[in-house]
Amino acid sequence: MGNAWSSLPVPVASAAVSAVVALIVAVVTPSLKYGFDKRFHRRKLDIEYTYEQQKELRNRIALYKGLLLETGGAMRNRLWNFLEHEGHGWLRMRGSCAESGYYMRSFAYRMLCLVAACRLIERQALFVDSIVAAKSDRRFLEAMKLNIAVWTSADLYAGLPYDGGRNNDHFFRDHLSDIADTLYQGEQLVSFTEFSRCLAEDDHKYRIVFTFLNGATRGEGGRFRFDRLVAVQLVLLATLNRFGYAYQKVPQHQFNTVAQECEHPVILANLCASIREFGLEKEEGFRYILSAANTIASGL
Repeated sequence: MGNAWSSLPVPVASAAVSAVVALIVAVVTPSLKYGFDKRFHRRKLDIEYTYEQQKELRNRIALYKGLLLETGGAMRNRLWNFLEHEGHGWLRMRGSCAESGYYMRSFAYRMLCLVAACRLIERQALFVDSIVAAKSDRRFLEAMKLNIAVWTSADLYAGLPYDGGRNNDHFFRDHLSDIADTLYQGEQLVSFTEFSRCLAEDDHKYRIVFTFLNGATRGEGGRFRFDRLVAVQLVLLATLNRFGYAYQKVPQHQFNTVAQECEHPVILANLCASIREFGLEKEEGFRYILSAANTIASGL
């Protein structure tokens, strides 16, 4: 073939090469352009899809984030109060749920409002592709799941003599969700007055919450619900530190103070494992829990 080209006169060979090149360009260039345009268009659609989904999720979160911060703040304040005054015996039932005092009823109400708010936000993520969520929004959703799991996970007691098949010191996830969902009125939460009225009419569905809280105190021996309330407080503090208003943030030493209330250090270790499982270990506030747990563990 090389000899055939070399035997041609230079003008003829040059024209032949030009013709071949032109033919190749005419055939190959459209194919390359088509492939490039196709990839570019697909990439553009992916970017637009991701942006729209992220925008939609952020808008849905924004609808209820304020509610979460308010209910979380109310529950956090009640837990501070409880840790300071649990020895006074205010957290006790008196006959039926409706007959219990304000402290008991408002404790149950604030607890269920918090879970209900987390559930409202969690359900919004079902309507969008949260896999492509922005990192901050994805972490927020994971924090919502952890705020529910800290009430329901039997793994919090791993390493302790506790039967996870019985819900003495934890709640079954679906059961707690069903109870919290009764506080919805449309997309709003019922007032404390309305909650008290529901208790007076039929307290059966709420009795398990009151039973869990009834008489919770330090040093119960064989029961671990006090430590669960400590874990709830730590997760709430971390959530508000990371996602809350400036006035809701607290320094590391307050995490240490709450963590020191935990009577079984293995529960702190299990809580830290849950934080890592949800991918929150590097987030502000949640890092403080890991630090507090490490401080307590190193002092044993």
